[in-house]
Amino acid sequence: MKRFFLVLVILLLGTVMIYAATFAVIGKSVHPYWSQVEQGVKAAGKALGVKTQFFVPAKEDINAQLQMLESFIAQGVDGIAIAPSDPTAVIPAIKKALELGIPIITLDTDTPDSGRYVYIGTDNYTAGYIAGETMKKLLNGKGKVVIGTGSLTAMNSLQRMQGFKDAIKDTEIEILDTLNDEEDGARALSMAESALNAHPDLDGFFGVYAYNGPSQALAVKNAGKVGKVKIVCFDTTPDILQYVKEGVIQATMGQKPYMMGYLSVAVLFNMSKLGVTNTLMMLPKDRIIDTGVDVVTPENLDDYLKYMEELGIPVKF
Repeated sequence: MKRFFLVLVILLLGTVMIYAATFAVIGKSVHPYWSQVEQGVKAAGKALGVKTQFFVPAKEDINAQLQMLESFIAQGVDGIAIAPSDPTAVIPAIKKALELGIPIITLDTDTPDSGRYVYIGTDNYTAGYIAGETMKKLLNGKGKVVIGTGSLTAMNSLQRMQGFKDAIKDTEIEILDTLNDEEDGARALSMAESALNAHPDLDGFFGVYAYNGPSQALAVKNAGKVGKVKIVCFDTTPDILQYVKEGVIQATMGQKPYMMGYLSVAVLFNMSKLGVTNTLMMLPKDRIIDTGVDVVTPENLDDYLKYMEELGIPVKF
């Protein structure tokens, strides 16, 4: 990992002329989370002197992703990063791109059986496990929890939920239901409200995607159950951090979407400049670049905001 960043710095310092290359990144939905990914993509493109293209469907839509993936392949771009909503559906298109000599990597969510070269993003199982450990402490090892997610097929969702479940398996915490809102904010809110009505003794919500935490928080706040129903969720968008500040959300797993976008372009750039084999030699043997998570709570929120500002990604809410 360190060797990769060292080579990247050398290339940045040595890049005098604009390198005529185009790298494409395909995300999952229109959302502030993916806006941060796009910021990272654009920043890397500017730093490296290359063209970047960024696409996300309006909401979770594997067909829209596939159409754009095929379009980028037809355009003959120099490399593609994708966050597949369905890890199986993208395999034929990814294999096609690789056969044509177009490097493919994944970010945020993976499809390891596709032949993609690298995954960049959160170790989702570990992050889910940390979320489960956090919930376990908040509930003192017992209680009733409902899970909210935006997908029942995407690997990041499945891995986070499995990690969460494994963390609480030896406790008295019971998962009552798993709700799939398909990354629709209004649907996520309606489902959270229904869960509160159906389970008046509910002790906690686990929000798997960026839509879930805020929807659960609003439902809890409107129901007058702040502090009574604990919320552990994912991501650090402004709406989530506002609820953390208010104490409605007790903990959120802060991913690093800006770095996912930036590193995706950087890795593809190196593959194009140095070759795939030479680039892979500088990366972890498992071909995974774990960008990590920060557990953000009301107690450490101010420190987290200062850290983000130092990185040049100020969060305003």
